[in-house]
Amino acid sequence: MKRDLQPADDIELLVDTFYGKVHNNDFWGGIFNEAPQEEWPVHLNKMYNFWHTVLLDDPLYFENPFLPHVDLPNGKHYFDHWLTLFHSILDQLFEGEKTKETKRQVNRMTEMFHHTIMAFPKNNKTTWR
Repeated sequence: MKRDLQPADDIELLVDTFYGKVHNNDFWGGIFNEAPQEEWPVHLNKMYNFWHTVLLDDPLYFENPFLPHVDLPNGKHYFDHWLTLFHSILDQLFEGEKTKETKRQVNRMTEMFHHTIMAFPKNNKTTWR
């Protein structure tokens, strides 16, 4: 039986599972596998801090989350694929009210992220960290 998402305990599991699936995903794998492998521990730590900040409203992430993604593919279908994958991982691992709340929060965040990134000028320099 699955339990509800307990962000302080489950953030690393959520992030690690997500990136494990991303690397093997037909749609996302090519994009994420281009990142230098030695940079993944730094990136994962940033993602733990980011999701801790988002889900617990406890600021551990102080960077601009949009800038590293500006020059990556960012059409609406990319965000839709990301959201589908993220929801599937939440469904795979958890169930309950906090999980439902997280899905709603991630839906809003994804929409805002897409619109904000589309407003940034492109500079053809992608930063994975």
